[in-house]
Amino acid sequence: MSARHRSRRRELVESIAQGAVLLSDDGQLLAINTAARELLAIPPGARTRTATDVLTHPALIGAVGDVRDAGEPMTLVIDHAEARLRVNVSMLRDEVLVLIVDRTEEHRVEQLRRDFVVNASHELKTPVTGIQTLAEALSVVVAQDEPERVAELVERLGDEAARLAALVHDLLDLRRLEERGPIEREPVDLAELVRRVVAAQVNRADELAIELSVEAPVEVEFAGVEGDLEVVVRNLVRNAITYNRPGGTVHVALREAQDEEGEPEVEIVVVDTGMGIDPAELPRIFERFYRVDPARSRHTGGTGLGLSIVRHAVENLGGSIEVDSRLDDGTTFTVRLPASAYRSWPSQ
Repeated sequence: MSARHRSRRRELVESIAQGAVLLSDDGQLLAINTAARELLAIPPGARTRTATDVLTHPALIGAVGDVRDAGEPMTLVIDHAEARLRVNVSMLRDEVLVLIVDRTEEHRVEQLRRDFVVNASHELKTPVTGIQTLAEALSVVVAQDEPERVAELVERLGDEAARLAALVHDLLDLRRLEERGPIEREPVDLAELVRRVVAAQVNRADELAIELSVEAPVEVEFAGVEGDLEVVVRNLVRNAITYNRPGGTVHVALREAQDEEGEPEVEIVVVDTGMGIDPAELPRIFERFYRVDPARSRHTGGTGLGLSIVRHAVENLGGSIEVDSRLDDGTTFTVRLPASAYRSWPSQ
C-alpha cells in the first residue's frame, strides 16, 4: 500500500465528524480519529495496532467479524465507558469502517420521558381510583338512606378531587416551563409578590402550628415573569411548611447579594426548622416525582413535582438554586437571580 493511499485514508477518517475507525481485512488498525478515541475511552499512549486494541467491547468485536464475513452492514447499540453508543459497521472495499455516535444524552432524555409517563400515570391513578371508589360508596349510602355518612364521603371526595387538580396543574406548569423558548420579561414588584405569596400560606401555617415570617424591602422592581416567580416562592414556602414540625418556623427573605465576580444579584431565601434532608438524597430532590419521604408526601397531598418546577422556573430566569440541609436540623433554599434581571434596588 502506497504512502499516498495511507495519507488519503487518514484524511478520510479525520474528515468524518462522527467517531471513525478503519480496519484492514485481517483486523489491523489503519486509521482512527480523535472522536473515536474519546468515545471508546482509549487512554493516551495505549497500544492501538489491532481491532481488539481499540474495540474492546465484545459485541463490537463480534460485529466487525460478522460484517467482514458476510459483507453486510450492521448497526448496534452498546453501553461502553459510561456512554450509550450507536455503532455502524460496514465494508469499504476490502476494509472495515466503524462509525460511532454518542447517544448518551438522547438515551437519557428518552429514559426520562418514559419514566415521566410511567410516574405520571401512577400518580394520576391513585386519586382517580379514590374518586371512583368514593363516588360508588356515596351512591350506596344515599340509596340506603344513611345521611350521617354523606358528609364524610363528600369531604373525602373533595380531598381526592383537589389532589387530582393539584397534580394536573403541576404537570401543566412543568410542561410549560420545560418547553418554553425565550421569555418575555415584564416589570414585577418582587417584594410585594413575596409578601403576597407568603400571606396566602398563613392559614396553612397556622393549622400546622408553624410560625411564618417574611423579610423584604419596601419595593423591588424586577424584570421577570410574574407567574413563574409566584410558582417559585409558593412551592418553596409550601414545602417548608409541610415538612416542618409543630412549633417550627419558616422565614422568607428577599435580599440584595453579590455573585462570585462581585456583581449584584437578588436572593430569595427560605429557611425552615423542619426534619431536614439526608445528604445522600440532596442530589435527587429536583428530579420529577422524586420524594424524600413518599408516605408523608402522599399524606399531605404533595405531587412530587414542586421542586422540579422551581428549578425549571429559576433556570428560565437565568438564575440558580441551592439547598443546604441536615437531618433534624432544617433546610435552607437559596434562589439567586442575576443583576440583569432587575431594574433597581430601593435605598434602605
